[in-house]
Amino acid sequence: MKIGIIGIGTVGGGVLELLKKEKKNIEKRVGEKIEVSWICDLKESVNKDSSYRFTKDYEDILKDESVETIIELIGGNTVAFSIAKETLKNGKNLITANKYLLATKGKEIFGLAKENGVKIFFEAALSLAQSNGYAELDPTFDVKGIDTAHKISLLSYLVWDELVDFEKIKIEGIDKITKEQVEVAKSLGKRFKLIGEAIKIENEIEIYVQPSLLDKEDQLYGVKDAYNGIESYGEHLGETFFYGKGAGALPTANAIISDLYKIKNSNAWNESVN
Repeated sequence: MKIGIIGIGTVGGGVLELLKKEKKNIEKRVGEKIEVSWICDLKESVNKDSSYRFTKDYEDILKDESVETIIELIGGNTVAFSIAKETLKNGKNLITANKYLLATKGKEIFGLAKENGVKIFFEAALSLAQSNGYAELDPTFDVKGIDTAHKISLLSYLVWDELVDFEKIKIEGIDKITKEQVEVAKSLGKRFKLIGEAIKIENEIEIYVQPSLLDKEDQLYGVKDAYNGIESYGEHLGETFFYGKGAGALPTANAIISDLYKIKNSNAWNESVN
């Protein structure tokens, strides 16, 4: 499998590191050789290995018919959106860690994947450095709840195969929580957490993001730093809780590598897009 990686920041570097250190194991699991044909970045300083070609223009990679899969790691939903569309239109598979892109432009992207009979996977979460050059990571995304909304939007899609228009998600951040409120909560043994919630009632999916006051007994109470927690309830499964690191170079890179396995061992995109 020949791949091209667009965006060699923290995560892109982690992907290259894993592909180099664990090459034999990865190829054994995937079932074929993995070759990084191209890397693309705005900084020439990332070009440290002569075994693959370097470019500042992602079009060079998309024009290479031998490249089967593109890994997009630049963030944002402008340039990244153009890359995603052109990748799929050129009949190439797409792996992205860009939840912002999929939450806001997912319907068109999934539709193009289906239309062109190619595959798209997005297991990773993504933490981008501003030094990537393509897009600035807006620090208000965290405090205003936008980042949480991206995550719960995609989780909702994975559960119900339906992508809710991002504009319809009700979002309230923690930026209006005062220091006094935090101190009062602390005195009561409670803690404010920014929670995203998706509920399906009959045929309607409703998604909310808002600060919630949690007790110490709540499993989400202790989730902090680069970790994520997910509580779910299924009619037949009951309650489940998932916890793990959701950012950082190697954890995210590991998730991207797992998507290479899925690219090789799955059918082309064929799910319905609402």
